Amino acid sequence: MTLNPIANEPQLRPCPACGNPTPVESASCVHCGAVNEDAQKAAREAATEHRFLSALFTRSNHFTMIFIGINVGVFLLMGLAGGFALTSVDPELLRGFGAKQNDLIAEHHQYWRVITSIFIHIGFIHLFLNNYALWIIGQEIEQIYGSARFVVLYLATGVIGSIGSYLFNPDATSAGASGAIFGLFGVMATFAFKYRKEIPKTLSRDIMRRVLPIIAVNLLFGFSVKIVDNAAHIGGLLAGILLAVAIPYMRPGEKRAPLGWRIAQTTSLVLILVSFVSAFRGYSGPRLALSNLTRRTASSVIVYSDRIQEADRLLVDSFRSLDAALGSGNPNVDLTSALESLERAIKSLNSTPRIDADSDKYRQRLLDLLVQQKLLLIGFSQSSTTDRAQLRENKNAIINQHSRFVSDYGQWFPGFLKEHGYQLKDRDQ
Repeated sequence: MTLNPIANEPQLRPCPACGNPTPVESASCVHCGAVNEDAQKAAREAATEHRFLSALFTRSNHFTMIFIGINVGVFLLMGLAGGFALTSVDPELLRGFGAKQNDLIAEHHQYWRVITSIFIHIGFIHLFLNNYALWIIGQEIEQIYGSARFVVLYLATGVIGSIGSYLFNPDATSAGASGAIFGLFGVMATFAFKYRKEIPKTLSRDIMRRVLPIIAVNLLFGFSVKIVDNAAHIGGLLAGILLAVAIPYMRPGEKRAPLGWRIAQTTSLVLILVSFVSAFRGYSGPRLALSNLTRRTASSVIVYSDRIQEADRLLVDSFRSLDAALGSGNPNVDLTSALESLERAIKSLNSTPRIDADSDKYRQRLLDLLVQQKLLLIGFSQSSTTDRAQLRENKNAIINQHSRFVSDYGQWFPGFLKEHGYQLKDRDQ
């Protein structure tokens, strides 16, 4: 048996000039030579599209990989402080590395947090998802707009996303590249619409088909999950749209960005560097150590609770010591041990994690009582017996303040624990 290959019959069309059938793909009629305008137009469009896409998508995208590297590097440093986690990281550690925290920005003027927070991630899953999205969208934006404009766009949309979180989600300790990534999606969608008559139609359609559903799905997810900082997402998205309206892309013929954009790129990179230098100079999180890679550090809420409880116990002990000294009638009673305990409590409270404004208020109230009691003990050591009446009056005043503190703290503390995922019974086990 002989096998013969099946011949593919060419697709034919009637020639508009002579009426004879001629191959569809042929630019002219094989019979009369009449030019096929449609075929020539399609060939020109295909060649133009190929030149356009080749010019854009053969450009380098090394800053996308640099930003991914910064994200990973910061996460590894957080791991040295006990920050390796799948889905969550202790808020105190996040604040130490530079997460967005409104009171630290407004009251302590740590404005660099709107930049450093872009490169900090809350657990491995958060890091992976954001870096994957950045790898996909970042490469395309950097190739379309060029590296100089890309760096400016990434930083600007990320910062505006952080500002959106600051304004509309003030209570959150937030971090992550999501605002900047939403900004890049906004840039991409705007690019496809703004230049729809200039760029190949297939590119414009492909971008719209991919980008718009991603934006919609992620916004809906953000509105349905409370822990997602949608204020940062929307801020970054709107910033990306507005910036893409104003900023031109790097056309295929451009080989190098104008000087102004290269200066803006350098300025952006310097701002990122200075922000991280500021964050690490003022670092207040857990000590970095290799041993932290295999264990989690204690929650800042637990540390706060333990230190308040211990400081309060030492203060009450000092009340008893002073009572005993005042009742003994001996002006030479040694209160060195009580003073050392108060010093230890003061030092401990000064290094207690700053969680929010209310917790810091109670920390400061107890700290003030410890300082007053310390001064009272020093006064006792330096006083004569004729001064004892005034010392007793001052002691009673501190005890009354302490009673009010205990009452106020006892009413506030259970709600504080619940807000951070704890209950009083959890701490007794």
